[in-house]
Amino acid sequence: MKRNIALAASTRLLAGISLLLLTACASVRPAPPEVSLLSLQLENLTLSHAILSADLSLYNPNDFALNIERATYALSLQGVLVARGQSTQKIRIAAHDSGTLTLRLSSSYLNLLRIGRNNQDQQNIPFAIDGQVTLGGFGLLSRTVSFKEEGIIPLPAWTTLKLQP
Repeated sequence: MKRNIALAASTRLLAGISLLLLTACASVRPAPPEVSLLSLQLENLTLSHAILSADLSLYNPNDFALNIERATYALSLQGVLVARGQSTQKIRIAAHDSGTLTLRLSSSYLNLLRIGRNNQDQQNIPFAIDGQVTLGGFGLLSRTVSFKEEGIIPLPAWTTLKLQP
């Protein structure tokens, strides 16, 4: 009889601790990383496409590390959608630290020509990169957050893009 009472008490205690841990984990909602475009480089030219790489800086504003499991993105230059895709590169960013994520982009020459045609009188090319990052967690605790970064690429920087060896 005493053994059954002890077993029931242990079971209730374990259930209470489990509920407390699940409640604590659910209440921790990480702030999304702050995303900014570091660089855009021309990597390769094919018969129909230009292959670019974009380096993103991700800053973790949280008091704990973030595990970035994957990122989906769309890049627009001067309002023209240049590329979309996803990166499955996983990175861990320490609390209040930054990490870099490199995205591979493919753009058709038609889109690049549309950008050049629209930009005859301007000195800058506006860009927008938006998407989502999936933060790692234990199964149901993973979370997907959205990001959007807009800015200007000075035209002299764009025209001096070098093909990387």
